[in-house]
Amino acid sequence: MKADHKFYKAHGQYDFPQKKKGTMLKMYLVGALLSNPKLKGKIGNQMNEGMIAPYKKVLEAVKGRK
Repeated sequence: MKADHKFYKAHGQYDFPQKKKGTMLKMYLVGALLSNPKLKGKIGNQMNEGMIAPYKKVLEAVKGRK
């Protein structure tokens, strides 16, 4: 673990988006928008579809092999 930490830190591989002010602001905005029940109802299902979209091709390829 220590060797991994040392390597990642030395090569700039650590990325903490939650500490970037712009990203934090965006996440608070998304959180505020999703706290509205009407808006959450409208975009909730689309958000789920958007999250799994990159994996659909993989899942369909695996399904086609069976």
